[in-house]
Amino acid sequence: MNEDDLRLTTGYDIMERTTDIVVTTRKRFIYLTQTLRYLWERTRTPYRLTVVDDGSIGKQVDWLIEQFHCGRINSLVLKGTRHGAMANLNAGAWMTYSDPVVFVDDDILCPDIEPDWLSRGLVEMDRHGELAMLALRHPGAKVKPYDRAGNVVYCWSLGGTYCFMRRRFVTEHPLPHRAGHLAKPMEERCRIAHTNGWRIGYLSGVYCQHIGVESVLTGKKYGGRFIEPVDAKTLRPPEKYAD
Repeated sequence: MNEDDLRLTTGYDIMERTTDIVVTTRKRFIYLTQTLRYLWERTRTPYRLTVVDDGSIGKQVDWLIEQFHCGRINSLVLKGTRHGAMANLNAGAWMTYSDPVVFVDDDILCPDIEPDWLSRGLVEMDRHGELAMLALRHPGAKVKPYDRAGNVVYCWSLGGTYCFMRRRFVTEHPLPHRAGHLAKPMEERCRIAHTNGWRIGYLSGVYCQHIGVESVLTGKKYGGRFIEPVDAKTLRPPEKYAD
């Protein structure tokens, strides 16, 4: 933590099982508010929410502080200057305790399903000890599956959606970073996982929706096509895009 960073926390609440969820963000207020609103409304399994903001100013910071004081955010890290995506993710990991921990980009909506998305992911992480990362699938993401075990589709790469990460994987392999480093963190995580003998995959049949239209790293507009979900609650895409 630098002198110009602010860290607010209510402390860690001990429960039978409380899963840490980390949302990283920077200057994307409209997307962030939607992401958190869906998370608050659609997550029924106990969780502890940490938000790490990478140098935003103005209404986004004011709103985050308000949500912290209302008790909707358990830990809040406000960076006074930009440090980059990898440093942001490492800061979030250092604020957490659970195994696994869930990382969320600030422009991803979660589904409203029973049992909820968090419970389903925790079940599969418990079943598959070889998994370093398990993500909810964004149907517009490029997926190259190579194997399947029950509800887990093993693949070569993952997008930055709702991603469950094994604590040992996160602590043993922190992301390399320096001030302002803008490398792609999920690509780096996937490379590290494969290099060190871990497996990664998507959770079959559980979807999320990517609402952002520009890169958080470069600010450039995406050129790809986005798939609107047929069902606004489950976020399930047309059958030809489903797994």
